Amino acid sequence: MADFKEIFSEVTAAVQVEVKDKAAALAAAVDILGRGGKVLDAEKLREAITRREALASTGIGHGAAVPQVLCDAVSSLMFAALTLKQGIDFGAEDGQKVDLIFLIAGPKGETAAHLKLLSKLARLLHDEDFRDGLRAASDAGALTALIYERE
Repeated sequence: MADFKEIFSEVTAAVQVEVKDKAAALAAAVDILGRGGKVLDAEKLREAITRREALASTGIGHGAAVPQVLCDAVSSLMFAALTLKQGIDFGAEDGQKVDLIFLIAGPKGETAAHLKLLSKLARLLHDEDFRDGLRAASDAGALTALIYERE
């Protein structure tokens, strides 16, 4: 699996993003991911992630969500990380509002790498200190550094 430094950078990180609902959060995450230069078709990616989210919420609990999709709208595996200014309803099973979002996108056929990244993020996000650190990040650089530290 690719290291975080190979698939994520400060360019695809954002803090204190203001959104009103889940749809706006997903759109913002796609826009932030697009800054990484590997999104081939942002509209197609938005549609794919919205369809995937309609199947079941990707809210994993503790205020975190990891929406993810494999589609041909991206050229390689990558992810965006964002904190929200205010938590939003994401339909998480624990009922908590989400204020941490990691969008994972990869091309079809990268299932193994995608699942390894998803598993790695899920493990990290179960650590309360890590989540608190993400929420306290003052800017995209601090958010990125915290994620790199957990490599």
